Amino acid sequence: MALTILIRGQLNSIPVLSDACFTKANYGVNTNTTLSVNVPRGVLGGSIAAASAGLDYTAVPMSTGLQPIGLFVNDAAGAAFENSPAVASGKIAVMKAMASVEVDVYETQNAANSGLVVYAVGNYLYGSAQGFLTTETTASAVVIGVVTKIPSTSSPTLGMDMRI
Repeated sequence: MALTILIRGQLNSIPVLSDACFTKANYGVNTNTTLSVNVPRGVLGGSIAAASAGLDYTAVPMSTGLQPIGLFVNDAAGAAFENSPAVASGKIAVMKAMASVEVDVYETQNAANSGLVVYAVGNYLYGSAQGFLTTETTASAVVIGVVTKIPSTSSPTLGMDMRI
């Protein structure tokens, strides 16, 4: 999973990661338990970081009712064969401040009626209850960015100009 930086904003590595950043299950709206074996745990690069409720300088995965602070740059847990600086330090970089990025993790199903989420250039992007970008205001009404590139079969990344 990845976040590709096209135009750099600010990288914030002050927040400490909550334990949930390493244990979060990444099902999206599909909670089929047979998929859980192959689904990576922990926050993913390109997913939304939020301010924790009540803990100073602590980043948590985005969920309903939390305020987004940026996008995680890398996966927190990483793969078994990779260096794991987030695990070692308890910190991870969060991209913010008007960056232009592409992400390969975003909602594809509508949480309300299980239809497909439609992306169009110029749409506002919000945070879903699962911590991924979406065009719906299901978890937060804070505008995280604006769509600049729609995903396609040949190029499945979602492009955005950040607004947080």
